[in-house]
Amino acid sequence: MPKFALDGADTGPPGRKEKRTAYLIAVHQKRATVRVYAVLAASVETALTEVRALATDDTDVEVVGALSRDLARQLGLKPGEIRLV
Repeated sequence: MPKFALDGADTGPPGRKEKRTAYLIAVHQKRATVRVYAVLAASVETALTEVRALATDDTDVEVVGALSRDLARQLGLKPGEIRLV
């Protein structure tokens, strides 16, 4: 029988890891080159929030793609880690 969180969301089988994706996030600043970061996160919203927390007020942040699972492993990305690529 599946377990449910207090908010009604299915938490899945116990001991199961949450699926994560390595998102590519572009950060645009005035008069600067575009920087692209790889972020291993459970959702797009989480990845954007993590990058925005480190960005300044005059930056624009957007998702531009994702890395394959194999490439994320080769880079050694860890959950929540932000890496310039």
